[in-house]
Amino acid sequence: MCARAVLVIFSITTWLPPAVALAPTMLPTISRIPFVSRLSAVPASLEQQPREEKQEPTADASAAVDGLQLWQALLALNGATLIWGSQHAVIKEVVEVASPASLNAARFSLAAVASLPWLPGAPWRPRSADVGDAERSLRTRLTWAAGMELGAFSFSGFALQAVGLQFTSASRSAFLLYLNVKLVPVLALLAYGRSSSARTWLSAAVALCGTALLSFDGSPPNVGDAWSLAAALASAGFILRLDEAARQGREEGGMPLNPAELNAATISASAVLCSVWALTEAALAPGGIFGRESLATASALAPYSAELLYLALATTALAQWLQALGQSRVSGQDAAIVYALDPVYAAGFSYVLLGETLGPQGVAGAGLVLAAVVMSRGGKGTTGDGAPHS
Repeated sequence: MCARAVLVIFSITTWLPPAVALAPTMLPTISRIPFVSRLSAVPASLEQQPREEKQEPTADASAAVDGLQLWQALLALNGATLIWGSQHAVIKEVVEVASPASLNAARFSLAAVASLPWLPGAPWRPRSADVGDAERSLRTRLTWAAGMELGAFSFSGFALQAVGLQFTSASRSAFLLYLNVKLVPVLALLAYGRSSSARTWLSAAVALCGTALLSFDGSPPNVGDAWSLAAALASAGFILRLDEAARQGREEGGMPLNPAELNAATISASAVLCSVWALTEAALAPGGIFGRESLATASALAPYSAELLYLALATTALAQWLQALGQSRVSGQDAAIVYALDPVYAAGFSYVLLGETLGPQGVAGAGLVLAAVVMSRGGKGTTGDGAPHS
């Protein structure tokens, strides 16, 4: 009960600042969902005087993203990182009684349902008179193509993380997972020939030293560490491909891909892959999908309904939208440094929820990670295309 109370308090205090600051980017979309628009309509009998008929907005739903300020993008990235910091302890608690496959299938399926209002190409999505059918169709195809690829990376990262947490501590998993901070500049250079600034390399090196101190704070390596390192590689790939999706959307579609739509497509693709994983696991179990063992695995999740909802709505649907929104204005290399704060947040949640503690070496490592984040923001911010953002 204490852990659930902490989750409720954390949810309120964490969601509120990003929600207030970023609400203008979502309200136009939410207000045009048929159900919501009917609720907000004023009955004709209550009209005091006739009003002119409102015209449909002439800008596409993604136009709101064009006005996103750098501070809002950074707030979105930090909000996502703070939310992710809480998930390691929650996942650790659930995978002790349920399989990673069943956990992720339930988590992403619930998140996919929550993302339905922003599903690309859905009939309830808003349509602008200024955007032709061909252009709209192209943007939908680009969004789904990027979403399916990102969904594969997302599935890999979360699946490998959940498997690793069966064998290693929540705080250690978080620190190893966010080696992606150091992998992003390397992969960007190898895959795209995209060089990073000296500031980015230096801050990544400082974060690497901090992660080393935090990750090996008193206990020997285990197989869970290897799974966590694999998750870090998948996460780094996700960050880079998300950055590339924003670039291609601007070049080929004539407009940025809508972050909310891209997030919905990504989560939907992840949900399908997680469901296939869970069904395969159940089919291979004694008795098949409807056997006693499979049913016992599914029923093990029932007592953790609050945790599942939190993982689905907060750490998946909300956090990944914040990530897509933030990376529409901040380059993948710079965003990765912000994400380095995740293990620091995770250490705090692991202490509150699981009683895991850090020694002096771990505290020093956390300090280095914080210093790396401050160092990374020492210069001008960058947009998603790597250009300076004033």
